[in-house]
Amino acid sequence: MFAKRYSPDELIDIIAAPSYSPEIINYVKKVSSEPFLSQFLSQKPKLGITGTIAKDYVEGDTKGAVPYVSTKQVKGLHAYIDDAKYISKEADIEWAKCRVEDGDIIINKSGNVGAAAVLCCAPYAYANSVSDIINIKLAKSSEIDRDYLVVYLNSPYGQKQLQRLSGGAIFSHVSLHAIPDIRIFHPDIKAQKYIGDKVRQAEQLRAWAKQVVTSLRREFENLYRPISHYDSFKRMSYPIRPDQLFEVLTPASYPPHIEKYFEENPNVTLGEICSQIYIGKTLASVESREGVKQATSRSCSGLFLKQPMNLVERKGNVDPLAKKDILLTNAAHDKNYIGKDVSFNHSDELILPSTKVLVIRLKECGIPASYVHAYLMTEAGYTQWQAIVRGISAGIHPSDVARIRIPVPDNRAQLETMAVKADDLYIQAGLAQEVSRLLTIAAKNLVEALIEGQLTEQQLIQAQQALEDGDNSLDQAILSKLSNQGYAIEGATPLFSDIDELYRLLESAAQTEAEE
Repeated sequence: MFAKRYSPDELIDIIAAPSYSPEIINYVKKVSSEPFLSQFLSQKPKLGITGTIAKDYVEGDTKGAVPYVSTKQVKGLHAYIDDAKYISKEADIEWAKCRVEDGDIIINKSGNVGAAAVLCCAPYAYANSVSDIINIKLAKSSEIDRDYLVVYLNSPYGQKQLQRLSGGAIFSHVSLHAIPDIRIFHPDIKAQKYIGDKVRQAEQLRAWAKQVVTSLRREFENLYRPISHYDSFKRMSYPIRPDQLFEVLTPASYPPHIEKYFEENPNVTLGEICSQIYIGKTLASVESREGVKQATSRSCSGLFLKQPMNLVERKGNVDPLAKKDILLTNAAHDKNYIGKDVSFNHSDELILPSTKVLVIRLKECGIPASYVHAYLMTEAGYTQWQAIVRGISAGIHPSDVARIRIPVPDNRAQLETMAVKADDLYIQAGLAQEVSRLLTIAAKNLVEALIEGQLTEQQLIQAQQALEDGDNSLDQAILSKLSNQGYAIEGATPLFSDIDELYRLLESAAQTEAEE
């Protein structure tokens, strides 16, 4: 507990002890002489839809449908509409005042209070928003870099101010009217641009990785006939031969449209093309840096393994992951996860799987792991996964996984030709996504280092100018001193293990953009 007297001129609208904690006040004082956010805005902050909107939800492919963003979309420095709901054209017109244009900044009013992100809703010009979203629009003439501002708002200096302005008897929330009073650390625009460019590079790499994977999947889909053609068999009984039966005798284990498809089209089983199918082990967590990373069900919740991971003590005979391994979430606590989350390992890093992760390792057979991974993430692939789920606690067994069939083209040579480039492109996409994550960490650490005086404004200005002149030596010198812990921390592991790789990936992404 703490006790401290404040003079009337030091008080804010919220008279609550948490708003005057020493930690918050310490951060606030460091930027107390900086300009207010209001100086950079073209209009007052506004809220999203405050009325009942559930009745106006529509499918994303409905004509005139508009994305409807919520706090769930604010997951990092950018907010994407991949998992957003949609509302009808009529509802959007009714609530036109709640529209947020592509590229505007949104702030969570509740939930993860104070989290800020740039809205990315292209190809839509705008999205509509829920009442828990605060939208701020920068004036075009303001001397503030948008992406620098988002990094700053998510730094301790921005977040502590937002926490100070939060209140509520039941749920904590940010005061809409207090947002313009946030102090913004305002260095030279070139220093801002240096930091903001790291955020833009992160977005560039993320978009490039997504494009690479999408392009490959389109090629993959052209190599086998769509199983959706066999949807008409879903409601029909279909005779199963005795040699097709296994231990699980339930209708869901024998989807007729899948069985019919594989009777009429070329295919292989995973058992035929895999060198290993196994489940990881339980290992004790450790705090030490000597620990080894372990992939859990949470790590497998995206296309590529998610960082950071838990550190564990390596004991006994535990096979680490290999590059190109396919990883399936085998979460016994929720059968719905099984088959929905299928990840691809793009890294040579030493990572051990947990008991919630099933590992599929292909042998050299002319079928790329990226092809198998892409198929397993289709509706047909998911249907096959669900067909082998068994047990009261819901799980899958390697011997059942080996039975799963993978479609292959009539002309196997066509797939083998693609295998030469497919896995390599998947690996590059995975690296790009990981470097994108590291760039956002770099931007946050740079803001803190600048405010704390570990980096000078002049250093960033010079590095930015050198980059504009085609010289990345100063940029490389700064990036090499970054770690997860901050800037120039003695003994800390560098944030970027290979800065040259970062530049190579950025060049590949830029080249792809130029070719479009």
